[in-house]
Amino acid sequence: MQYLLQSVEPHSKAERLVLSFPATAANYSKAIEQLKERFGRDDLLVQIYVRDLLGLVMKNAVKGRSKTDLTYLYDELEGKLRALESLGRTQEKYGDFLIPLVESCLPEETLLAWERSRNHESTQNTRSLEHLMNFLRKEVQGLEMMQLARTGFGPQHNFRKYNAPVECVRQSELATTSALVNLDAGKRPLCIFCDKKHPSEKCFAVKKMSLND
Repeated sequence: MQYLLQSVEPHSKAERLVLSFPATAANYSKAIEQLKERFGRDDLLVQIYVRDLLGLVMKNAVKGRSKTDLTYLYDELEGKLRALESLGRTQEKYGDFLIPLVESCLPEETLLAWERSRNHESTQNTRSLEHLMNFLRKEVQGLEMMQLARTGFGPQHNFRKYNAPVECVRQSELATTSALVNLDAGKRPLCIFCDKKHPSEKCFAVKKMSLND
């Protein structure tokens, strides 16, 4: 019974139905049968999917063609049409009234492309719902390729990313080397004769000194 409760939507009618059965193994099959009888009716599911289709199309039509997300629209339409087909409802049964609704919410450039593709088709019945969905699928694929092209080339970005630490290391090495040179320069011995920074044995001033100095 716990599995059934996890499978239904919380606070729904289906959940209330499952909870009405005592949580025993014997009641599991009974709960399944009740769920099928209440919510597994094909005629009811068809009505739900058709209403969802109409609501989806009308919502996009109200928003305006310029704001229609073509990828989202195609994915939602495709999913609901496949669900109806699984219930034995082919597209021919509702395509005639659904096609004008889908066309009404397409962006203008997409609608023009759809009309051009129909005019170039040599086959009959080019205004079928199946033909429209195939066209939208190709349009969505084209949009995805265009978005991919606009993102640029990933390897170049990765090349810069991975080379950045190398440049930092090189700059760090140069800075360290420079610091060591300066440090070595600061540690040069002072001449005991003239207090300048050179070895005493190389002092030119000592050569000018007399023994008395």
